[in-house]
Amino acid sequence: MALITQPGIYDLPESVYHSDPVIAPSLSNSIARTFLDKSPKHAKFEHARLNPNREPKEITTAMDKGSAIHKLILGKGAPIQEIKAKDYKSPAARSERDACREAGIIPLLSKDFDVAHACSTAVLTEMHEREDCAEFFAPGKSEQVMIWRQHDVWCRAMVDRMPDDPYAPLFDLKGTMMSANPVDWDRRMVRAYRTQDRFYAAGSRRLRMRTPAPMRFVVFEMVEPFAMSVLIPGKTLQHVADEDVQRAVALWSECTRSGKWPGYPHTATIEAPNWLLREVEEREMREEALEDAI
Repeated sequence: MALITQPGIYDLPESVYHSDPVIAPSLSNSIARTFLDKSPKHAKFEHARLNPNREPKEITTAMDKGSAIHKLILGKGAPIQEIKAKDYKSPAARSERDACREAGIIPLLSKDFDVAHACSTAVLTEMHEREDCAEFFAPGKSEQVMIWRQHDVWCRAMVDRMPDDPYAPLFDLKGTMMSANPVDWDRRMVRAYRTQDRFYAAGSRRLRMRTPAPMRFVVFEMVEPFAMSVLIPGKTLQHVADEDVQRAVALWSECTRSGKWPGYPHTATIEAPNWLLREVEEREMREEALEDAI
């Protein structure tokens, strides 16, 4: 496929999107998070174009199941093929699994095939009943790729569900083998996903000339009873995330311009934390008491 040279909203396979098909190496939300949480050196290492020889991430059966549920909910994505076996212990089952992945097909063991369909049905049923998911079922498209320029930086994002209404929220699906309770996702949203809403909103604003409502994160459990929740970034989180996105774009611009991708700071001063100071104080008090007793 020829490299994309113009900003726009594109219909691309997930594999093409992750290969970074833009005329210049582009910034994604996941790379922005690596910039902010680790270092430019890590971001360069993880980038498909800047480190084409990196080892691909190992695909797990849980990842296959998550991809299949995404496809069933969104109505778009890689095809699914049932592997009629209990596990992948036999050479035949492993060979069929590997052949599917090589061909861009999602392989699912029979038990996971049944679970994926049951989960997607349960999640869609509940989403239909929820007011905060109404725009998901409005006219729109799934797995749309936004490619835009933020100053001199090319950016890209794949949106799980993009309603036609530019003011409507974008939707992102997140499957989990653990809890989907918002209480359990509070810290995870802040640490791992806080920039996604604002990063995607920046792309939508540039390409659609409107600022969408805050993103809806549909978090669902991939095990029975397939409970789900909808998480929406609040104003304070949006404010922090906006600043994070601006910092990531500025860092990307500087690193690509200079060709320098520094790691962690060379020098850091580590102060004694409060808990250590308390321990020292308590120890000194014990020693003084012991001396008095003697």
